[in-house]
Formats: sequence, C-alpha cells, structure tokens
Amino acid sequence: MQFSPPAPPLFANLDNFVLFAQEEVTIEKDVQISSGNIGSNDKIDIEKDVIINGNLFADKITIDKNTTVNGNASFNKLKLHKEAQILGTQTKPVQLPIANLPEIPDFKVGTQDFKFVGSNNTLVAGNYRNIILEKDSRLTLTGGIYNIRKLELKENSTLIFSAVATLNIQSKLKGQKRASILPGQNLKPTDLVINYLGIRPKNEKEEKEDDDDEINSLHDDKEKKEYKDRKSGRPIVFGKNSLLNFKLLAPKAAVHIGESTILRGQIAAKKVKIGKGTIVSRKEGFIQENVFEEAILEEDGSRFFVNELILNLKDEATFLDAQNIADQIDGRIVGFIKTTNVYQIEVLVNTPEELETKIQFIRQLNNPLIEGVFRNYIFNIS
Repeated sequence: MQFSPPAPPLFANLDNFVLFAQEEVTIEKDVQISSGNIGSNDKIDIEKDVIINGNLFADKITIDKNTTVNGNASFNKLKLHKEAQILGTQTKPVQLPIANLPEIPDFKVGTQDFKFVGSNNTLVAGNYRNIILEKDSRLTLTGGIYNIRKLELKENSTLIFSAVATLNIQSKLKGQKRASILPGQNLKPTDLVINYLGIRPKNEKEEKEDDDDEINSLHDDKEKKEYKDRKSGRPIVFGKNSLLNFKLLAPKAAVHIGESTILRGQIAAKKVKIGKGTIVSRKEGFIQENVFEEAILEEDGSRFFVNELILNLKDEATFLDAQNIADQIDGRIVGFIKTTNVYQIEVLVNTPEELETKIQFIRQLNNPLIEGVFRNYIFNIS
C-alpha cells in the first residue's frame, strides 16, 4: 500500500498574518482589523459591523451583515450576508492546510515566585515559577529569555519590555481588565515573543486557581475532555480595555481577547476569539475608522469627532508615555502613527465643550514630551 505525503501548506510561515488559528478565528461585532491577514485551517467566523483591512484564508468563512473586507478571500465554503461585502477577489477552492503552527521547544521553569507591587520593578532573564503583577503595578523586563510557570497581570497593571525578550510560559497566562503589555523606546510590538503551552507537566501536582470556574466555562464538552487528557491547554484570557503588544504562539490553547482592547502584533493559536470593539493591527501603526456622519460640523465647514483628540508627542516619547497621559483624562488610545508619534485618543464626552476641557487639561500638564493636543479634525491624523 502506498501512502501519499501530506500536502504542503499554502503559506510556509505566518509572517503576514495578524490572527491565525488551527481550528477557528472568531471576531465579534464592531472589531476593526487595521492591518494583517486572518487565517484558519478550519473556520473564520466574523460578526456584524466589522472592518477588515486584510485578506482572509480558511476552509470555511462566515461573514455577518454590515461587515466589509477590504481585501481578498480564499475559501472552500463561504456564507456571506447580503449586506456584507468582500471588496477584493474571491478564490475557491483554497489549498489546505493554510499554514502549520510551529512547535514550542522544550524549556524548564524555575522555583522562585514573585509578586510585584508599585511601579519601580525590574526582572532580569532567567527561570522562574509564578510571576504576578498586582493591581496598578508595573514591571520592566530587561530582555532575554524568561522561562515561567505562570504569568498573571492583575487589573490596571503594566508589563514593559525594554529590550528584545522571549517569554516561555508553561501553565497559565492571564490578564485582567486594563492590563497593558508595552514596548520600550525604539522597540516593535513583536520584539516580545510569547510561547505558551498551557499544559502542566505530568509529575506536577494540580493547583487550584481563583479563575478555574471562568476557564471551565470557556470549554465545551469536547474541549473539557481534551484539557483533561492533556491534549489541549488552559485558555489565555485578557480582560477588556487592555493594551497588548506581542507575538503570541499558543498551538495547543485558545486565546480570548476582551472587548475594547488594542492589540498590535500577532496571535497564532489553536483558537482565537477577539472581543467586540477591539482594534487589531499587524503593523505598528493603526487608526480607528469612524463614521463621517457622526462628526460635528462647524460654521466654517470643517468637521471633527466630538469624542476624540489628537496627541502629538516628541520623538523620544514612548507608547507608555502616551498611555499615562490618556489615563489622566480617562481616555483610550485608538490610533497611532509611528512616523510622527501621533496618538488618536478616545474620551468619554458628548459635547465640544467637554472635549475642550480634556484638551485644556492636557495642555496645562506642561509635560515636556507633548508637542501639541487638538481636536481630531477629519483626515488630520491620516
């Protein structure tokens, strides 16, 4: 009997993908994919009111109403809502698999546990057991290879990589709401590589986690059995309003990104789910696309968005500097242009007067890193 070798993948690597899954990519409503392709060896499911600036590759693709794909789609089966559109070329059939997920090399974790509080914390490369960033804390990684059993970011905590770094994580990766993972100056989002197994060693005693019920609820019956049989890893979960920069590989685990998050870099996993209102970008720069009709019209005919401002920082300022300023006005970074170090910040206001109050507050900070702050007049940022 002759056996045919498996077909080679359509793509030899994942370089151009912002999201890729072995089984399924799910994109909830109001998500914006600013740049990068999306791929799955099985399914891509896109909900309503999504904007995708990239190409789609999957065996089966489902696209709900009012969603626009500014790119091509390659598939074997397509379910396209009559009020959705693919602006590029549609190709059928598509060769499978689309791509293969890389394997994670073996690594050994250490025995030290650390809980970080406050903002003046650093950690050198090495082998560790459990790393926890407590609420409102900040930790800077100095670069190199970190082998860790568990990494957990509590609410409003920040992890900064000041040099190129790799995190090999064995059993758990979790971020609560408003968690941030940020690059230092002159670093790219993908200068932090996270390799995640999600499976504890056979000889390690199982430890109860405070979010076990939450994690269990994310599994269907098949996944519960796979997790018990050590064929599937513990899901990675990040809460809402997070700010994430990394290249994440989790071939045996699902990744759940909370709503209204900013993600720059790449996720390749068993499954990927992107929460509603999130902005995802393969490139360093990204822009939140707004509805023209929602802009305020002034007497001179100019238009601006009443809930956004533009923050222009000096070249030496970092993403963390921009976030610190945004935090002081309860704002959220929703756009960034690297060449000019300009940030698009969304604020919770409803009138031009309230927006002006936010702008004046920033000006009165007299922060030497700020070159200017002003309304987001249409087309100014791009």
